[in-house]
Amino acid sequence: MMNGKARVIGVLGLMLFPAVVDAQELRPKASPSDVDGRRPFGFQPDQREHFLTLLLLDQPPMPAQTSERLPMLTNEQAWKRLPGAPAAVQPLPAWARQLAGPLPLTTARMLELDALHRSGKRLGPKLRSLVRWAAADANHCDYAKAIALADLQRAGASPAELRLLTSEPNRLAPQQRAAVDFARKMMRQAYTVTDEEVKQLLGFFGEEQVVALVALLAHASFQDRLFLVLNVHMGPEGPLPPLEVQFAKPQPPKPAAQGSRPAAQTARSISDAKDAGGNSEWSLLRQSVDEQKKRSGRIRVPSKEDVRKRLGDGHPGLWQTDIVWSRVCYGYQPELTQAWFDCVAAFRQEAGLDRIFEQELFWIVTRSLHCFY
Repeated sequence: MMNGKARVIGVLGLMLFPAVVDAQELRPKASPSDVDGRRPFGFQPDQREHFLTLLLLDQPPMPAQTSERLPMLTNEQAWKRLPGAPAAVQPLPAWARQLAGPLPLTTARMLELDALHRSGKRLGPKLRSLVRWAAADANHCDYAKAIALADLQRAGASPAELRLLTSEPNRLAPQQRAAVDFARKMMRQAYTVTDEEVKQLLGFFGEEQVVALVALLAHASFQDRLFLVLNVHMGPEGPLPPLEVQFAKPQPPKPAAQGSRPAAQTARSISDAKDAGGNSEWSLLRQSVDEQKKRSGRIRVPSKEDVRKRLGDGHPGLWQTDIVWSRVCYGYQPELTQAWFDCVAAFRQEAGLDRIFEQELFWIVTRSLHCFY
């Protein structure tokens, strides 16, 4: 059984690493309204949050802290905990020195993902830094804003450009302004993004860059909340450039069978759910799914064959080709997508949380964001 501190760290991580749903994607237009006042596992909506709050409160009180909320390792101590770290020690950001103690494998994967989003040619260096700054500003995360500004300077932005980009958004080029407005909306009210806004972005940037932009903003949402909860502060070294190091990866577990859940088993489960007497919740869900299917998608979904061809034989993401949103992510940005799933897998391995508890928290997060998933 986990002690109080480990459990709180695990719950924090799960809120930031939403569990991957292990079923084929269902896409209702909106969350179905409560029929009998109850949701999965027999809880009424308000009871669910109340139960989880009581669970976290049932821990020994921790002393009030005004600085970092997890112990800060020295750079050398944190580096040695990262799996397969090169012999030459490199400077680590403050958040990695905090997380390397309880979650070293997850920290290594997060450093790799952070570097991918802050480098490469998926998005222009000025555009990605500007968008990252706008997201951090919307989230009131000064730590992330400082990093994004440093990245803008490294991308060649002059002081005059920095003032324009961060203080006078109305004077931005149309493409930049559209990306900045989209970033702020995604942080505050992502469920209000319209078809026309996405269509405009596709016209400016094309499909691959729009998927990269959305992935960057999803990462920003996760990362800023992590920084804020950890109360991480900028060290005397200032904002560090991305750490482009590949750490050791554990051997992936052998899949039980190729592909996703057997079709016969899936069909039998669905049939059982349909046949369950008085299952009005299921009926309402199916109705919402049927309505969602009538809507046109905002972006072309790559075929299974195209995704398999792009990933290549033996890729760990091949089993997800039955999932629509996974096909979009892997089809347009396979490297970013796999790096994210590597983070999720590492966290799940290290945290060891109960899977039902994971799904409970995942449901709360999606409900609070008004996300149909």
